[in-house]
Amino acid sequence: MQKKLPLFFATISLLFFLPFSCPAGEKSDSKPIYNLDGFYSQLDEYLASFADPAYRAQYNPKDLRGHFSVNRGGPQDIYGSADMVYVLYILNLLDERTTPEGRKEWAAFLQSCQDPKTGWFTIHHSTAHFKEHTTPYGIAALEMLGSKPLYPLSDALRITQSKGETDFWLSTILWPYLWVGSHQGGGVAAAFVMTNEAPGQWWDWYFSWLDQRVSPKTGIWEFWAYRPFHRGPLRQEMAGSPHFFWIYQHKNRPLPYPQKIIDTSLALQLPNGLWDTKRKNALYTYCMDFDAIYNMHRAWLQLRAQGIDYRTEDIKQSLDRYLAAATSILNQPGNLNRVYRISHDLPGGLAAVAEAEKFFEENREPRLHTPKPLNPPIDKVPWL
Repeated sequence: MQKKLPLFFATISLLFFLPFSCPAGEKSDSKPIYNLDGFYSQLDEYLASFADPAYRAQYNPKDLRGHFSVNRGGPQDIYGSADMVYVLYILNLLDERTTPEGRKEWAAFLQSCQDPKTGWFTIHHSTAHFKEHTTPYGIAALEMLGSKPLYPLSDALRITQSKGETDFWLSTILWPYLWVGSHQGGGVAAAFVMTNEAPGQWWDWYFSWLDQRVSPKTGIWEFWAYRPFHRGPLRQEMAGSPHFFWIYQHKNRPLPYPQKIIDTSLALQLPNGLWDTKRKNALYTYCMDFDAIYNMHRAWLQLRAQGIDYRTEDIKQSLDRYLAAATSILNQPGNLNRVYRISHDLPGGLAAVAEAEKFFEENREPRLHTPKPLNPPIDKVPWL
């Protein structure tokens, strides 16, 4: 009997730890495997809940036409319509859930949100987002639908007339709260990337201003004059910086201080695997998680292209903690309707999952089992 005790205790120990080793419920070759089965089971109900009641009779989950509101029960608006484009694109379901005729109708509504006099997307807009965020978001959704805006960005183009105007504009965005202020500085540039309206010289002025002001200690933009008593980078600065990095990526500019970008983003991860806890009533993965994961992944890619292997294992551990948390949140029965109360909450969380999985795929260690591979949206468009 004494000879069998070690084996007995070893078996009991293994049985005890196995359920906790991978919150998604599976392991393969010692690597965690996650799924989104619970999420997909809620998706149809979630989409239908944001459909404009005026179009409820025509609602067809296999022929969606963009009649969505940012708020449940509301009339269709630009954010509800664009958000669902992003959701379906990230899930690789856009073609499956639409028809060519339906995509044209969807695009026509988004086009109707543009003011022909200014070029800004300010019509059918009911959120507090800056027009500089709404405009590239609408244009990006049109890109995913295979369409374009109808009018030039005439008002925004005024800042491209001289270096002085560009510098002044960048200096006056909301730098004290960069996560929001970067919607202004990054959003206009993202719109220009997609419409190709800015003159070539403008990009030199734009990147020169940003390059000179990024922190070499953290790899992100920090305006210490606004908060001299705080030590270390803030989450909102870490999450605001990729709104500029997306432009760097799409204009083929190297990210400044990539090692520091990785260090900063890793250091700000919370013990629960997320980068912020926005909801008081539940854990919640959203766009701040995507911002951090994008930072690490794309900085790591840039270094790898240079033959530098920088903190790869740390990033893997970080993203495993994230995916364990995110899949648990997204799969929990009822969570899509309980936690994701407005349509704009979900695209960032799904983008974060897709971005994390892209990192693991590039390391030949995929983590997700999904019906279709996910699409990281920033590979398609420079805005979220």
